[in-house]
Amino acid sequence: MDKIMKIREFKTFMFAGLVAAMLSSCYSATTCVGTMRADAPAVKVNSVKNHHFIYGLVNAGNTKIEDTKYIGEHKNYKVKKSTTFVDGLLEAITFGIYSPTTTTYYLPVDEISR
Repeated sequence: MDKIMKIREFKTFMFAGLVAAMLSSCYSATTCVGTMRADAPAVKVNSVKNHHFIYGLVNAGNTKIEDTKYIGEHKNYKVKKSTTFVDGLLEAITFGIYSPTTTTYYLPVDEISR
């Protein structure tokens, strides 16, 4: 009977851990350049994957990203670096050995036609 209780407690603990992991949010950091505000309406214009290993401690490629390559000569833009669901899934599957992130570029709505 004691063994059955330990198994039940273990299952409950594992279930609680799984729920906690699923409810955790994805990492996100936004940087505004020029006169762009964080809450200003913007349109996604480009995105690029960043490859990291060992929970992001070791960079592999894309270590120096030139913004002009992705947004052109625009002076006002927003850069969002985040861990998407797919990035987090890949990190979980590889137990943190591979830890990708995504950098997304946004331009203000009023500058799209320029």
